[in-house]
Amino acid sequence: MKRTTLLAASALAWAATAALASVPGEGPPPAAEGTTYLGGAEMTYELFERTIEHVDLESCPPEFDPEAVFCRMTLAAEQAHVFAFSYLGDQPLLVVKSYPLTADFVNF
Repeated sequence: MKRTTLLAASALAWAATAALASVPGEGPPPAAEGTTYLGGAEMTYELFERTIEHVDLESCPPEFDPEAVFCRMTLAAEQAHVFAFSYLGDQPLLVVKSYPLTADFVNF
């Protein structure tokens, strides 16, 4: 009986997760390869600054509006990860763009 209850609970949890993920209009827009949009998640620049080792970038990649965002970069898993934060409000993180580490990866 316990095994049946556990299986039923697992199936219910999976179904609920699938249903939440499939609600029309929910979630981030489709992303280009190597780009992660956070959707409803939130990380402020203040939290990022205090907790994640990074370098400040003088400019962002060209696809980001320099009037609207500022960027920081980390290196991990053989990739450069550029974090774009909004200038508005609590300066939330808007997007993370990842680049393979090659000789020409910093083109901005």
